Amino acid sequence: MTRSASTRPPHAESHPVLEQAKALIKTGASKQAADLLLTHVASIPRQPGAHLLCHAALALRYEDRVSAIACAEAAHERMPDLARPLALMATLYEDARRRKDAMPALLQARQAKASPFELTDIGRQLSRMGDHRNALDAVKEGYRQSGQALGLASYALRVALQCADWDFVEQLTRQLLLAHQQGETEAATETPRTHALWCDDEAINIAVASNFARKAFPSQKPMATQAHADAAGRKLRIGYLSYDYREHATSLLAMGALRHHDRDRFELYGYCTSFDDGSAMRRDILSRFDKVRSLANLKDEAAAKKIFEDRIDVLIDLNGLTEGTRLGILAWKPAPVQISYLGFPGTSGGRFMDYVIADGYTVPEGGESLYPEKLIRLPHTYQVNDYIARYLPPPPRRRPDGLPEGALVLGVFNNINKVSRDVWRAWMKILSSVPEAVLWLLEPGEVARDFLRKEIEACGVEPSRVVFAPKCRQELHLARMRLCDLMLDPWPYGGHTTTSDALFAGVPVVTLEGRNFASRVSGGLLHAAGLQGLVQKDTNAYVQCCVSLLRDPKRLMALKQHLVRQRRQLPVFDAVGRTMYLEAAYTAAHERAVKGLAPDHLWVRPRRAPPQPVTAKP
Repeated sequence: MTRSASTRPPHAESHPVLEQAKALIKTGASKQAADLLLTHVASIPRQPGAHLLCHAALALRYEDRVSAIACAEAAHERMPDLARPLALMATLYEDARRRKDAMPALLQARQAKASPFELTDIGRQLSRMGDHRNALDAVKEGYRQSGQALGLASYALRVALQCADWDFVEQLTRQLLLAHQQGETEAATETPRTHALWCDDEAINIAVASNFARKAFPSQKPMATQAHADAAGRKLRIGYLSYDYREHATSLLAMGALRHHDRDRFELYGYCTSFDDGSAMRRDILSRFDKVRSLANLKDEAAAKKIFEDRIDVLIDLNGLTEGTRLGILAWKPAPVQISYLGFPGTSGGRFMDYVIADGYTVPEGGESLYPEKLIRLPHTYQVNDYIARYLPPPPRRRPDGLPEGALVLGVFNNINKVSRDVWRAWMKILSSVPEAVLWLLEPGEVARDFLRKEIEACGVEPSRVVFAPKCRQELHLARMRLCDLMLDPWPYGGHTTTSDALFAGVPVVTLEGRNFASRVSGGLLHAAGLQGLVQKDTNAYVQCCVSLLRDPKRLMALKQHLVRQRRQLPVFDAVGRTMYLEAAYTAAHERAVKGLAPDHLWVRPRRAPPQPVTAKP
């Protein structure tokens, strides 16, 4: 099934002035395009004028936010019964951090006249704002009205996953999988992050990501065509580009490297594309750079020019194809070496990206043949976990409400969108086999709770044995993790920072081996912690491993003591060593560029042997 005309982005009808404006936008002249549309709109009927005002708002979105909002509001005044201006107003309000204005606009858009595409997109926005019940209703209605169009399946899937509506999830993923098998990956229009939540076929993952990146971020004329001539006479300049310099998991991980870089050899530039959330983490991470540049309000070419003018030798993109990505900046190739690291577990689509950083477990030998970029493999694990520099708080003196005294606690602190029906049923089997155990699940929201309760009852488990944990600050989260006896990892997109947190808290994690980058991160972390015996081949082995450990408290305690007592010796927590490996990788990639050599796969060799495994088996 291909994307039908009824599900194309709305109001794509041809108009001479609109075509002129689009041509200007392609050249980067968004302000001129908006002026052209605004001048023309006064002389045309109300509805076409409203559509042109929407295009003007989009053109001005990054150039002049105030004028963009004014255009969207003017479009709404012209056609108050249309959903499109209202949905655009909500987007622009959110850009401006005006969330109190965004939600009423979205709810009004939900009641206005909308195409199937608009309904589905309104649902996506409502989900982002936390109104999951209205979001699910909107995407279901839009998908139904479109005749179950393939082009809307991925939009609907994102919301369905967040709501744990697994009947709808399975319907959508069947459709999407069939499309990929029939060569319709481009027509499926999946976003890489949502796709990775359900599909563990690395070849399909890479095809989806590459297709998305190619359409969203076309290659531009490169600015840095060779290594900078003056690099030999100064420190190597490393630039880190991120939307997540705030209270965010990526910043937690990146902090490890930034704390330990060799400042005698490297000069660090931080390129920030995000908003200021006022957090201590933001202040801390930005203080680690020698120079900080804000690129948040610059268009891609202007931002790239700033990076190029800084004569950066190696530019690290900490986002990849995740929310807030500014891959369009890297499309201009502002640095001679460009590397994707940490933010997204997989490809960024190659072309202007030279390398992806992984390790020998997340992408086993031979897997590099699928990647459009070259791979840099670090020893043990690609993550830098600087937990040794952090305080591990004691567990709470009192158990949280709903967590029974004396019960064995199985922790799951991943987002509910990583959990499928197959994963849930495996967890229910564990509860059925160990009656004294409870599942402690990160609060998924009211809509997801309703669906989960039905699944719990269908599996014959007492609902009170699933306890929900509210979201909380990182320090409190680490403290409560210590109440867990065992952590359960979902699949195919397993825990990343969540698994690292658990290991630091001294709690073993059971995971599946996995078939792609996203599904193998937990396994790589467990190998680096000497706990490779907790990495299981299949679902049956996963369930049996968990049940066996819960029935053998001595073995379970031995695993916990290993994590606590060996913390300073385990590679998974060796931030200083891992930073040295990163620096070796950056240097090797730079040296190839200096010699005029094309990027090539790089293995960074370990300084010491991997940790001796601690068995999880009798």
